[in-house]
Amino acid sequence: METKIRLMKPDDLDAVGELRPEGWGDIVPPIMFYLNDPSCTTFVAEQQGRIIGVSNGTYWGQTGWVGPIIVGTSSRGQGLGSLLTKTIMKDLELKGCRTLLLIATEFGKPVYEKLGFTVDSRYCFLKAEQAVLEQANLSSQLRAVHSTDLPMLVELDRRASGENRMTVLEKLLHNNGGWVIPREDGSGLRGYYLHGAPWGSGPIVAEDEEAGCSLLHQAFVVEKHLSAGVSEHNHKAIEYLQTLGFTIGKYADRMVLGDHPAWQPDMIYSRISGSLG
Repeated sequence: METKIRLMKPDDLDAVGELRPEGWGDIVPPIMFYLNDPSCTTFVAEQQGRIIGVSNGTYWGQTGWVGPIIVGTSSRGQGLGSLLTKTIMKDLELKGCRTLLLIATEFGKPVYEKLGFTVDSRYCFLKAEQAVLEQANLSSQLRAVHSTDLPMLVELDRRASGENRMTVLEKLLHNNGGWVIPREDGSGLRGYYLHGAPWGSGPIVAEDEEAGCSLLHQAFVVEKHLSAGVSEHNHKAIEYLQTLGFTIGKYADRMVLGDHPAWQPDMIYSRISGSLG
């Protein structure tokens, strides 16, 4: 049976939503975000007019992110995951990416290994039934983010991620807002948190432990859920979360193909998303 790979259209959203894997939340809001972001390109796999898979790639200059790659349950085992991944990889490489990154599910990891990706590190996912938030020591410098903070926010994020993620950060800032902790001398930001991301928790990046933990506290208060995803290398974040009653539930591999970006995972107190790093 012939498989057609094409660019996704807004009219495909309902059909793509039906591909939601078991245990996942609604995938339509994040897919809509990707469709409307200039850094993202989304493809669908189609057989006899029926959409059976979807994939997204995000272009950030020298680096690009692969994912999500989703294949309908009844269409698995046909090599569609590999085909969709190769499509995204080719698109990003033609745009000039020298490094491709992704966060692998247990199901997808063997596919990515066959395509040359190797494990760079892991993300650690923690949850709590009830957190002892009164233990947190909120920074007195915490304030709502302003649109004028964007250049400083992007600069801080670039130091942490090694990437230019401005388009996504700008959209989150203007659509939903967030909080920042400025340096006392006014030279930049110690940390930022942007909330209301369509996939769940928003990103938190900070250059010191007090700022990072204060922003984590703010995220739990504002978003009213008790889960976090951080790099296994951010020991301070993990230790802080454990003091609040969080426990480690699982890990996911961060995989890379090409040059390894010069990132600082100890500055990332909450990842931006499973598809964007």
